[in-house]
Amino acid sequence: MRNLVTRSAWVAVIGGTLLLAGCASVDDVKRAQATADQALDAAHSAQQTADQARSDVNALSGRVSNVEQEVNDLKARHRGQRG
Repeated sequence: MRNLVTRSAWVAVIGGTLLLAGCASVDDVKRAQATADQALDAAHSAQQTADQARSDVNALSGRVSNVEQEVNDLKARHRGQRG
């Protein structure tokens, strides 16, 4: 996701430079900046979503580990009762 943010920033810089080099109007530059700002906002939103997903996965992983331990404990107890 950081790459996406970095790429978006570079696209904005390069796009802005090309527009200015091509004698772009003020409106063109404003539109380009608005588009770059939207891309950056979208990248930040995507990063937040990814961070939340990672947090959710970590929480679920912990729960799965607990369930696995409980199953192993039950198996051990069951073997002990049969013996």
